[in-house]
Amino acid sequence: MRDRVLPLLLSSAGTGQGVDWPRAFTCGDVRVLALIMARCSSRLRIVFFGSGILCLAVVRPALGQQSLAAQLRATLASPPHGQTVAGVCVVDLDTGGSVFERNADRPMVPASNMKVFVMVAALTELGPGFAFDTVFATDRTHIYLIGDGDPSLGDEKLCQGRGEPPTALFERWADALRAEGMPEVPGDLVFDESVFDDQYVNATWEEVDLDNWFAAPVGGLNFNDNCVDITVTPPSRLGALVSVAIRPECSIVKVVNECRAGRSGTPVLRHRHDSFEYRISERCPKRWTFGPVSFPDPGLLTADAFRTTLRRKGIACHGTLKRQRVRRADGSIPATLTVLDHHRTPIAEVLRRTGKDSQNVFAEALLKRTGYAWAQRRGLPVPQGSWAMGSRAILDVMEVAGVNVEGLAIADGSGLSRANRCTARQLTSTLSWMATQPGARLFLESLSIAGVDGSLRKRLKDVPDRVFGKTGTMRGIRTLSGYVESTSGRRFAFAVLFNGYPGPSTPYREIQDRICRILIGA
Repeated sequence: MRDRVLPLLLSSAGTGQGVDWPRAFTCGDVRVLALIMARCSSRLRIVFFGSGILCLAVVRPALGQQSLAAQLRATLASPPHGQTVAGVCVVDLDTGGSVFERNADRPMVPASNMKVFVMVAALTELGPGFAFDTVFATDRTHIYLIGDGDPSLGDEKLCQGRGEPPTALFERWADALRAEGMPEVPGDLVFDESVFDDQYVNATWEEVDLDNWFAAPVGGLNFNDNCVDITVTPPSRLGALVSVAIRPECSIVKVVNECRAGRSGTPVLRHRHDSFEYRISERCPKRWTFGPVSFPDPGLLTADAFRTTLRRKGIACHGTLKRQRVRRADGSIPATLTVLDHHRTPIAEVLRRTGKDSQNVFAEALLKRTGYAWAQRRGLPVPQGSWAMGSRAILDVMEVAGVNVEGLAIADGSGLSRANRCTARQLTSTLSWMATQPGARLFLESLSIAGVDGSLRKRLKDVPDRVFGKTGTMRGIRTLSGYVESTSGRRFAFAVLFNGYPGPSTPYREIQDRICRILIGA
């Protein structure tokens, strides 16, 4: 089914060039055509039928436009809460015409729909063939880990897909050291994350979120989504301290264990977002794994996990972990170093985790890496990826795309910040433009497919493969944008944003789904 839908969504926009078909071919003309066909031979009927279908296919959107808009208007007529603001824009991709609008130019908080702008800017600035390039090198005394902002190192989902542990890359690098004739490291493990600035956490994120995986910091080197996973296992003797396992294995995470085995209870993990200390308390009746908890220093976590893996593989590291700029201002690696490996991650992998799974660290790394490329291309003396540079890159791409950026505010790449603003029209204009670009297929394949995968896998399951979209959810915010292919072959770009409602978001998810169903049936 997907193989059928993708070509339709990606086919060239526009029909009937040079002719205003809806005006040139009227309903009366269709009736005349039917009479002519009835009097023709079968061979001539085939010719006329082919022509008639072409004309009817073009007439239908014009004839059905009012009905479609009326259905959408009725769906939005009675929101569950009076104070809720809805921003809606639907565009016909084949004609470029507006199908429906409601507060389409009102700036609203987009939540994770901010990722749409990031993905489009990254594909435009970096290109569909781009790959993150993490370098492992040595000068035969020290070893060097030089980051490129890759968010995928040790990512659990990607590693599971490859059937390997999160530390598989580090294990291969240990083998590369031995092959180089280095059974031990006499010097330091130097790590360079200067491709990005040192602002790991966005200043506009809410402090209450910062301990969670979805607000994990982002750096030039990232590992295990910049989180630690802690599992506790109670011994058989009641009252005894539980055993603690940490993933990734490393030496810098400090666990204060006050949790004891009990017949009942629930273990509790406390962590201050800027601390290396994780405190476990209360009672534990059975094995318990806490959800991922953010770690404040991504580069240090990556380097320490690498060193721990080297030692486990029997390679002694005699020096220290040392943060130092190694990469030259032009991005090159000093010739004095012997490069043992370039670990490359195609942009497609990062886009899929960003779009389908809405993984925030991936989105932030993508934004900062786009900002680095933007700064580098414009000849900044010492380019660095940052939220400010990424924002400027997005605004530049929007200008190229012809999108009116009035009211567009870009605070981060994931949409976690409530300082972000965009309009429904800006989303549909961006989606419409992206559908005509060289990276259109890769972008489309990075979006969640309703009823199939990603954050839309449980929605619209009765009409799968028709909606390709990006979801967004925060307290009081529910957003959805993307593409719809109707059962008649019409193609739409759409954005439905809800802001300011109290309570659960389920009613607004249902409205979004009803809008998609209406477009599917158009």
